[in-house]
Amino acid sequence: MLSALVIAAVILAILGPTVKRALDLPSFPWIAVPVALVAATLPCTMAWLVLNPGPAVDEADISPLAAEVQLQVPPGHALLVTANLAEDPKGAKAGKTAYALAISGDGWASKATGEVRRKTSGDDEGVEVDVLDGAQLTESGKRRSGKWGEDLEDRFNLKGDGAVRVQLTNFDGDAASGLHLRVIEAPPPAWLLWPVALGLGAVGLAIELKKGPTQLGGDIAFLALYGVFLRDGVTPADSFQRIAFAAFPAAVVGWGIFASIGYLVERRRAKAAKEEERKRTAEETAQQAEALRKRRGR
Repeated sequence: MLSALVIAAVILAILGPTVKRALDLPSFPWIAVPVALVAATLPCTMAWLVLNPGPAVDEADISPLAAEVQLQVPPGHALLVTANLAEDPKGAKAGKTAYALAISGDGWASKATGEVRRKTSGDDEGVEVDVLDGAQLTESGKRRSGKWGEDLEDRFNLKGDGAVRVQLTNFDGDAASGLHLRVIEAPPPAWLLWPVALGLGAVGLAIELKKGPTQLGGDIAFLALYGVFLRDGVTPADSFQRIAFAAFPAAVVGWGIFASIGYLVERRRAKAAKEEERKRTAEETAQQAEALRKRRGR
């Protein structure tokens, strides 16, 4: 629920000022409405897909005691890696565990690395370990949703499908006792989302330069790219912080490219209009001076 409120707040914070600027124009650019709606739909859709990937088609636990498992992976699926938290972590690395996985299938191989970050009872703000709905207390520890400042889960793309072997090649730290692996349906690939987001930004920029309002292209690109970065950085166990943080790279790319282009074009147009006004004023002044000279010469 909180994640949905964050996404709604971001969309309203971007589209609200844009709509106000559009209403101030002599003619409202209605052509921008469907483009803005599609751009706003992208982060909503992507957030739903990454937070609700559906049931796992295969799953297994991996740890230093059982460092290799085999999973069945259908086409279009990804590997979700969730920390099995240690019951009472101690030591210098109680809040962190770094891991590395070697993943291989028929004719392909890849690596996946990540770091579990958690709050422990020794932190200034202790965290109660609330077990997720439906999750069971196992020998590996507890699984729960992440709190603010934590990272308990990662999703990795897979190069292939079929029988996939996963080996734990590194496991350093005391925050987790092992990892829970799940094969889930993957969200749409990034190579497809990027052209869509950039295309929407380009359409918004074209409307902005022809009809206004200012910064329309940057705002539409921001919202569309927000969906792209939600796809890359958010998993079901993440707290709303990941949802909020995904807005920052979207702002850097969307506003950095499209809003900058719109600003430079408008500045060039304003400079050209000012120069044209200067020339017109100079011509009018010369004409008035010539007319006054002729009257005096009579």
